[in-house]
Amino acid sequence: MNFADIRQRTLSRTRLALLVFAMLTTLTIAGQTWWAIEQDRQQTMASETTNGLIAVRLLEEHASQTLQDAVHTLDRVARAVQASPKPTSDSIRSLVAQHDIGHSRHLKALQYVSPEGLSWISSPDYPTHEARAYERDHIQFLLRHPSHQGAVVGRPYASAYDSQWVIPVARALFDSAAEPVGVISVDIRLSYFGGLYSRVAKENNASVSLVSDDGFILARSPFEARYVDRNVADSQPLANLQGAAEGSFSDESFLDDDEGPKLYTYRRLASFPITMVYARDFNSVLGAWEQRTFERMSLAALAIALTAGLIYFLRVYIRRLQSSQRSLRDSEAKFMGLFQQSPTPSVLARYEDGLFVEVNDAWLRQLGYQREDVIGHTSREIGLWVNPADRAAILAALEHQTSIHGMEVQHRHKDGHLITGLIFVQPFQSSTEKLLIYALIDITRQREIEQEIRDVNQQLELRVKVRTENLEVANRDLNGALASLRAMQSELVRSEKMAALGSLVAGVAHELNTPIGNSVTVGSTLKAKAADLALAFEKGEMRRSTMQDFIDNFIWGTDILMSSLTRASELIGSFKRVAVDQSSDQRRQFDLQKTLQEVCLTLEPMYKSTPFHLNVDFPAGISMDSYPGALGQVVTNFVSNALQHGFEGRKHGNMQLSATVSQPGLVLLHFTDDGVGMTEDTLKRIYDPFFTTKLGHGGSGLGMNIAYNIVRDVLGGNIQVQSRLGQGTHITVEIPLQAPQSHVPADGAASIDESGQRQPAA
Repeated sequence: MNFADIRQRTLSRTRLALLVFAMLTTLTIAGQTWWAIEQDRQQTMASETTNGLIAVRLLEEHASQTLQDAVHTLDRVARAVQASPKPTSDSIRSLVAQHDIGHSRHLKALQYVSPEGLSWISSPDYPTHEARAYERDHIQFLLRHPSHQGAVVGRPYASAYDSQWVIPVARALFDSAAEPVGVISVDIRLSYFGGLYSRVAKENNASVSLVSDDGFILARSPFEARYVDRNVADSQPLANLQGAAEGSFSDESFLDDDEGPKLYTYRRLASFPITMVYARDFNSVLGAWEQRTFERMSLAALAIALTAGLIYFLRVYIRRLQSSQRSLRDSEAKFMGLFQQSPTPSVLARYEDGLFVEVNDAWLRQLGYQREDVIGHTSREIGLWVNPADRAAILAALEHQTSIHGMEVQHRHKDGHLITGLIFVQPFQSSTEKLLIYALIDITRQREIEQEIRDVNQQLELRVKVRTENLEVANRDLNGALASLRAMQSELVRSEKMAALGSLVAGVAHELNTPIGNSVTVGSTLKAKAADLALAFEKGEMRRSTMQDFIDNFIWGTDILMSSLTRASELIGSFKRVAVDQSSDQRRQFDLQKTLQEVCLTLEPMYKSTPFHLNVDFPAGISMDSYPGALGQVVTNFVSNALQHGFEGRKHGNMQLSATVSQPGLVLLHFTDDGVGMTEDTLKRIYDPFFTTKLGHGGSGLGMNIAYNIVRDVLGGNIQVQSRLGQGTHITVEIPLQAPQSHVPADGAASIDESGQRQPAA
């Protein structure tokens, strides 16, 4: 027998042992799991039966107490009737009506039935009334058996008055001579049982029922009208209920319940022919058990799978162990082949003393040595390290870390020149001793290039320094130019403002000329009329007609004088307020409607003699805490721009100025004209200072720039311009009713910073 046969037989025995172990383990796990599942099911059913009995005992006690309370109520009425001398139907009805059951939550009504079958019902829920109850089985029974002494529970029924379901409990009435005088019955609210039963049923996913011995369902929860008063006398399990005080059984259709097997537990009421039934379907009872069963089976399957996997891996491990030695030898051969053929210069050295064990051809070419020069020697012996401290630092670092990556060192070539490189060191354990593998990447040329770059950077820094000094000189010159530009801009803004005020003064003076001239003419006429009247008086030629003519002329003249002087007074007052506001930066409370009307009144001379019109719409009651002068200057610039630019080449045109409250605390001003509009390029540059399409023809290019800065920096709002060529212009200004605290002058003067952006004037 050769070695291969022995090896094959050993493998066969190993496989057989592993197979037997796997089978025994699987059978043990499966048997243990099945036994645990069965035991768990028995304990679950026993626990459910115990819990069900506890539930029906508590429910039975509640039902017994409720029925006993109803019987006690009947007994009190019966004693009152028996104590009455010669009770009649009317007196019994009076006694029943006087008996108060309003304090009881479960009693709904008292009912007296005479021996003739007439019924009178008394209830706190509805008025006392007469009804026929002779058809009720329990009433018929008591009327036919007047000597019956106990209480009788009847079948549930819906009250004829309010359709609420009740369970009646009745007994016979006797007078003082023990003669029957009728039947007294009390109705128990079915909802009283349902309130408790529904909570129990909902919390346990169960059903709760009251079943009489004659086979009628008195109450059930969850409540469904189809179950109430249902006859289940033919059901086989009913005999089980009547044969024992309590117990349990399983059935699929008892009480005509929903299909499916259920576990029923029951208990008979102590003093009544009624049984309390508590039922849960097996899905609910065994739900947790099924989950545990699934988990146990899953765990068993996992254990079997793990056992199978373990056996498989043991088998694989044994096979691999037998070939590990061959693989190790093959790996060593492959490693040495890769080591020698690697293009990276590499060295194998002993960890303890640094003795070279092996070097590859790339290392020999890079450092100029022959293999026999280094094998069996250390790096110190051949003078490899320019700085021996580098080797000590590497060994010290390996005490705290597993490898060295990219440490810069210098080696000496065999011919003496220096080589700068990045060294990578990785220690590893061979089969006999601990070794170090070194790999060296030559970066000598890279360092030379870096030095050249540093030299170039130094030269660039000198050039940048010179250019920076030149830029500083140029910057100082530019700052001087900007200062001059700011001064010129401020002067132009003041000139623009004074020009607007001068135009306002000229317009107002022109408007005042007409009313003042009319006043002078009327005054001279009245003076002449007065002289004629005085002459007639001196001559004694005064007549009534002359006096009447003078009075008529005087009234006519004074009307004209008042109209002309009032117009002049309004113009002067508006001019004074607008002029004061626009020439000062004062903030004050003002009425928006009144202020805008005064501004528009002062602007009338600008367009009164032209074919253009300004229509206004200002709502009353808008109070502002802001800068009225700044607001007036914005409106003036809008109107001036429209007259100067918007209606160029037009023979007629309309402007519209309106104000609305857009939301609490904000007001919107809308200025529109139906003029020539603007191009897109003009619209983009409309706020730029000194930009105008009328350069050299009276346009300064500051109107909209001033309006923009006033709206944004003084009034604290926003401005938006929409325009298309040939379709007019629409300007929307949104400003707060209370202007923000600002130190920017109301004239809207602005400066230009070094980047060319508009900045508020200081």
